[in-house]
Amino acid sequence: MTFATEGHASRGGLRLGGALLLLLLAVAACGSSGAGAVGAGAAPVKGSAAAPIATPAASAGELLAAALAPLRAASAFETSVTVDGKEVLSATGRSVGGASQTAVTTTGRTVDYVVMPTHAWAREPGHAWVAVETKAAPATPLDILSSPATLAAGASDGAGLSLVATYPAAALGLTGDPVTVTVTADGGVVRFTYESTTSGHPMTSTTTLRPAPADPIAAPGS
Repeated sequence: MTFATEGHASRGGLRLGGALLLLLLAVAACGSSGAGAVGAGAAPVKGSAAAPIATPAASAGELLAAALAPLRAASAFETSVTVDGKEVLSATGRSVGGASQTAVTTTGRTVDYVVMPTHAWAREPGHAWVAVETKAAPATPLDILSSPATLAAGASDGAGLSLVATYPAAALGLTGDPVTVTVTADGGVVRFTYESTTSGHPMTSTTTLRPAPADPIAAPGS
């Protein structure tokens, strides 16, 4: 599946980590420092859901880091990509420490993945697990999404946290200008939303992260 968004050419579709957001937008973040490199303010780009408001970089970064802190030991995630309001790709999974489980569904086909720090496996329903390169397997979203290039306060209705983040297109498996993502957090749930246009059709990618039990993830066959 391949999307070509307005101003962004996709390599093999949105990398779930991303956008997939942003999914195949990432487990190492569970041990990373937090908000990553944070700029003083995010300049709005095409697809922005809300114009950023000037705010001290440290303040925005601390807010994002605090929202993501409960997710680092263990988290569950869901990603949905819609075009013209119809879901074209979904992914669900969880991460515990340096391991993750993910199920990716598109065009009626589901592939399950298990990723450990140095090994990864994949299977389709009814088939055996096969070893794959770790770089070919989807990562959990926390890695990429916790490290925006710039971050600023976003428009808020007073309920929960609202931020506007930008990410290098390459971090989300795209090419072109930086990508603007709306970040909201409320009640322990953190949501990343990216809106754009693909071939003249509105596209929305939403990734939701929430705390989950720290049940260990085992390698297939162990």
